Amino acid sequence: MFRRSEQGLQFGATVLENLFITEYLPAADGKQLKVYLYGLYASQHQLEGLDVTQLAGTLNMEEGQVLAALRYWERRRLVERVSDQPPTYVFHHMGQRLLTGQDQLSGDERYIIFSEAVNAQLGSRRKLRESDISMAYEWVEELGLPQEVVLMLLNHFADTRGAHFSFKSAQTTAVMMKEEGISSTDEAEQYFSHSKRTHQGARAVLLQFNIRRLPTEPELALYRKWTEQWGFDDKGILAAVQETVAANNPSFSYLNGILERLKAGLNQKTGSKVREHLRQEGQEAEQVRQVLQELGRPQVSPYTLLAPLRALRERYSFEMVLLAARSVRARGGMFEDLEPRLLAWEKLGLRDEQQLKAHLRALKRYEPLMLQVFELSGQEGRPGEQDLLTLKAWQEQGHSEELILQAAGQARSSRNKLAYISRVLDNWRKKGIKTLEAARQEGAQAPGGGRRRLGFQDYDQDQGSQPQAASGPDLLKEARESHGQ
Repeated sequence: MFRRSEQGLQFGATVLENLFITEYLPAADGKQLKVYLYGLYASQHQLEGLDVTQLAGTLNMEEGQVLAALRYWERRRLVERVSDQPPTYVFHHMGQRLLTGQDQLSGDERYIIFSEAVNAQLGSRRKLRESDISMAYEWVEELGLPQEVVLMLLNHFADTRGAHFSFKSAQTTAVMMKEEGISSTDEAEQYFSHSKRTHQGARAVLLQFNIRRLPTEPELALYRKWTEQWGFDDKGILAAVQETVAANNPSFSYLNGILERLKAGLNQKTGSKVREHLRQEGQEAEQVRQVLQELGRPQVSPYTLLAPLRALRERYSFEMVLLAARSVRARGGMFEDLEPRLLAWEKLGLRDEQQLKAHLRALKRYEPLMLQVFELSGQEGRPGEQDLLTLKAWQEQGHSEELILQAAGQARSSRNKLAYISRVLDNWRKKGIKTLEAARQEGAQAPGGGRRRLGFQDYDQDQGSQPQAASGPDLLKEARESHGQ
């Protein structure tokens, strides 16, 4: 028959008793206050059609959060659920509840017993808020954990995190216990014993980093992964910590990368096995560093190249690998270029350092002529091994020094000079040109004043199959010095 106008709802007032502000507000959190105040507004203005779903949408909360808040106020005896279908709540007058003795102390006996147990266990070590106890009681009511298990959980966190631990962080563990089916004190004791070892192990790692604080949840999760999934024991993890000393800011993430690298190469992940593996790995890493130094790439992490170096060492000596690194460096080579160079030497029958140095000594006689070729063609730098091999091939094809130098003089405008000289010489060979005079005649000016253009000169000089002439490593100089020349 009577109802309040929309303007009355919009511009009217909702009465909030002072007792709520003095006795109940300090212990409640933000979500609980939002639900109570809006519920109080709805009850005073007879908004009976409002349900939990609508309330959650209005307050921008999840339905579960709304229900949890309503249960909190039920336990405080300010709200009473009078029906389930649909859920209906009555908001009581606080003064009347206190005067009649129907406040929280005469209400939910299970909650009261739980609250007293939590206070008995932790009250001497910290000041407990009602919202903390209420959150812990949700683990009993909603997660179905036995009250004794929840009390063990709180005690475990107080022992490992300190008395002023966050109840929200403990809630994460409570959910994990529910998912793992912890339903008895014996199971909880075993769970917490393992969790305590994880906490102690993670804290020992932090101390090795010279960090004096409690481990965070992500750090504990990493430690559990190292022990439970990857199979490392505590001593194995601490042995791996020694590998982080070179890091400016050692961290669990940095250590995680080391352990991930180690786990594939170790069957037993104990302290002694980890130390031995790291010792061997350190020796291999030092060899990789030497190779990278020869390549001019010291910034590359040696641990990314351990396996490729092992593969090369199965076929070649370390000295041969170092010589290959020096050889490819002159042309901007990378680690991937070592194997092709070593294979090229192998095809020449060069399988050890002595054979290679003898090969280089044999090539040194070609160096004076190649220096002239460089000068006439305008090639910069000094001749490398491949350049000298190219000159050797020209002479083995029957080209005289005079012809080679004549061809070099024609290559000044070419970008790929040695490849251009090779094509000139190959063209002369096909035409039977063996003398300097014949070569000069071939290049004589044609009628009309222009030089006759040879067919090979139309070839794209950058696409030649011969290696580009460039300054190589001074292996020849090294060979000469090693023999006192």
